[in-house]
Amino acid sequence: MLFRNEESSLKLDIVNYEFPPDGGDPTSDDRNWLVLRATWNKEDGDVVKDSNSCLLTHELQSMTAGLKVLKAGIRDVYVSDFQEDFYFSLAARAAGEGTFAFGVSFYLPNTMDGDDTAEITCTMEAQELGALIDELDRLCEKFPDRT
Repeated sequence: MLFRNEESSLKLDIVNYEFPPDGGDPTSDDRNWLVLRATWNKEDGDVVKDSNSCLLTHELQSMTAGLKVLKAGIRDVYVSDFQEDFYFSLAARAAGEGTFAFGVSFYLPNTMDGDDTAEITCTMEAQELGALIDELDRLCEKFPDRT
């Protein structure tokens, strides 16, 4: 997932489940946490990389569905409602003329320089949003719910 504007960018990659298939509490969501790796290219040219386990598989599916509904024009706004919303949140709205405005926030737990949250606002054209949705669909297939 790439979010960028003229000054900065935030790339989020889902790299794996947090726990192996037989790890975590099988009666909870433990086995469905996903690890996101962030690469934040800041306005001043600095690059910060960090990882965080902050998205559940069903939240990935919900985000994908919400963005599809936004792109189709059924709703004008999508706002994430993740369990760990402090660590990762995403909001998007129709901005007119096939353009969508995004606000993304990602907590960087291991930074030492005081910049502990990557935040970016950007716009995407309908084609870019379609490519993001395609990427999210592939990720949903790669990381299904573990029951």
